[in-house]
Amino acid sequence: MISHKQIKQYAIHATDGDIGNCQDILFDDQDFVARYLTADTNSWLPLSRKVVISPISVTKVDTDEQWLTINMSSQAIKDSPSIDEHKPVSREYEETLFKYFGYGYYWIGPGAWGDFAHPTDLADKEVQQEMEKERPEQTNHLRSCNEVHGYDVATTDEDVGHITDFVFDTAGWDLRLVIIDTRNWLPGGKKVAICPKDIANIDWSSHKLHVNLTHDQLMEKPEVDLDRLGDARYLEAIITDAE
Repeated sequence: MISHKQIKQYAIHATDGDIGNCQDILFDDQDFVARYLTADTNSWLPLSRKVVISPISVTKVDTDEQWLTINMSSQAIKDSPSIDEHKPVSREYEETLFKYFGYGYYWIGPGAWGDFAHPTDLADKEVQQEMEKERPEQTNHLRSCNEVHGYDVATTDEDVGHITDFVFDTAGWDLRLVIIDTRNWLPGGKKVAICPKDIANIDWSSHKLHVNLTHDQLMEKPEVDLDRLGDARYLEAIITDAE
């Protein structure tokens, strides 16, 4: 388990050296999984071009040393399709990126990672070739954690707070918890954790997250100590309580 705020402190190790720090996570607001990590390339790439990295390429997450290992060289990343020409990230860009790296499409199949439980399964060349025969849908559901951070939160009866963090499971990169801070709305408020199943919708025009809970139901969710998000046992207990 890792939070969005934590991973933004992580270095990214390519096969031939560091390529910068993780800058953001782009998550899928339909399947609630992390689709891409974006890297801050200031230290090695001219003009600091934005680079996206799929969890398909992540081979290790070291929470002690705070770094991610990917199975790509810095040159391969440097030569990858530029995201700066595709704002926001389009499905056409995703197809170009996946073809470049030789990945199978995650959007073909019933699960969050197509027919697979783990993203790295899509690195299989035979999987990519088989999926090329399919006609993918031309829509996506990508949202930036940086963007959604701070969105107001509305229950079925009133607004109660704002989004302050996200917690992902780095095995399948599922979004497990959304952390809501109610202290700027309610006297004696607290930080609480909800699961994606509690989300009714995200209104991008009004910058608001709607949950299918009443105010009282939300306030009954487990309180979160942000200083303990690095404690795996603590997080498992919070997830159990939130569900």
